[in-house]
Amino acid sequence: MRACCQFSGLWLWTLLLGGLTLLPSARSASAVDWFLFTGGFHPLAVHLPIGLWAGTVLILIVGVRRPAMLFEPWLRGGALVTWLSGCIAFLTGLTLYLSGTYSDTVKPHLIATWIFLVALNLFYDVVVKGAGMKKISVVAVGVSIIMGYAGHLGGVMTHGDIFAEVPWQAHAASAEPRVDLEAAVLFEGDDRTVFEAAVYPILDEKCLLCHAGRRLRAKLSMETEEAMLKGGVSGAAMVSGNADGSMMIERMRLPEDDELHMPPMEPFVTDEEEQLLVWWINEGIGQPVSALPATFASFVKPAEE
Repeated sequence: MRACCQFSGLWLWTLLLGGLTLLPSARSASAVDWFLFTGGFHPLAVHLPIGLWAGTVLILIVGVRRPAMLFEPWLRGGALVTWLSGCIAFLTGLTLYLSGTYSDTVKPHLIATWIFLVALNLFYDVVVKGAGMKKISVVAVGVSIIMGYAGHLGGVMTHGDIFAEVPWQAHAASAEPRVDLEAAVLFEGDDRTVFEAAVYPILDEKCLLCHAGRRLRAKLSMETEEAMLKGGVSGAAMVSGNADGSMMIERMRLPEDDELHMPPMEPFVTDEEEQLLVWWINEGIGQPVSALPATFASFVKPAEE
């Protein structure tokens, strides 16, 4: 009876957690700061349920061919502590989402994590009812698959999709020689803008992992000049004609170990790339590629046919 009441309580709390995903994003700067502070514990909290569930599965593997009654208390305990740690990970991730500094791509990750908590409840229920080790094992496989998928969605947000570019394609692309011709020859018949021909390739490599598509850190898109001029939560990424006063240049010039340095991880922007970006902000926004000085010609990518 006590176990059943405990199980019912788990379901109630899990349903309440699911309802929290419907809350709107924070509107005040103070709320955003608090949400970001709380969400800062998410990288620590997110690993706890993974490790605890791995331990629970290990217990299950050891006991799968032995009497269930010997291992059920351990399995119940493992499910409970995994559920509790999963709730903490869910709540810290939720605060990041509610801060409004992440795009809607966080929500599928949150929902997948919530489904993982639901699956844990089901696992706990099966254990409490004494369904037998084989049935418990089947449910455990399902829980593990859901946890893996939720983790994959989280990894895509922080590190990008590992399947987006295979290593041999990346090496082939990097092996292609840069075009280094005189500007007059290079730009002949090229109707692209400076941004499209020379700037976007740099941003694509250094910035768009976190600032493109549905992955918009601080609600900042860097896919177009217009989006960068509009900016995000922290303001405009750049100020036309004022590179030194543009946030993106200021962040690039910070020490690499500064938490505000951009990009936050390698590959960092090189000195030559920074010079091009400075010229572009000061003089080249909206300009055709023919306006690009010949000294930056090597940054121009060949136009796709």
